[in-house]
Amino acid sequence: MTLRSPASDQRHTARRTGLRRPLALATAAVFALAPGANAATAPAPDPAGGHLTATSELTGSAGSAGSALPQLKRLIQRQADAWNRGDGTAFANTYAEDAEFITFDGTHLRGRPEMARNFQIYFDNYTKGTRLVFTKVPVTLRYPTPTTAVMITNGCVANPDEPECRPDSHSVQTYVAAHRERGWELVSFQNTRVQNLLPPPRT
Repeated sequence: MTLRSPASDQRHTARRTGLRRPLALATAAVFALAPGANAATAPAPDPAGGHLTATSELTGSAGSAGSALPQLKRLIQRQADAWNRGDGTAFANTYAEDAEFITFDGTHLRGRPEMARNFQIYFDNYTKGTRLVFTKVPVTLRYPTPTTAVMITNGCVANPDEPECRPDSHSVQTYVAAHRERGWELVSFQNTRVQNLLPPPRT
């Protein structure tokens, strides 16, 4: 499934008003981590939207492949930088050649060329001037196998006039990474808008 062209998309503008609002992928403010075997949380986002910074290392075993977190942090910082520049090719290059990406509007992109082409359409027509903001990175980081990592993050896409995420703009992102010849690579991504239909869990 690929994006419609901007011209053919005009008739969908009325029902896609959310595309001009914070869209909800993730990336660009705080990267503060708390120690734990499988999870970490971060404080409130930096209103200035600064670069990602790590305050402590997430522990956990990933076998001989080693922890995925350092490389994931670098890849996510590159994503933030590419998004903020509106560079579809650079954004796609943070993923593996054969990666799959489910966008905020449910589009299923397969492989770097398709990701680069369609993200440039997003950047040129729908998300121009926006920035990625992470509010929790990671929420959890787990290793189903020694060469597979699953990371969940929280964040949003902030409009140019918004210093931070609006309360109704948050989303949850799931990254899957695989350890290959070049190290850890992002191979899959899923994004879901937070709607909070269920009551909060009991503590």
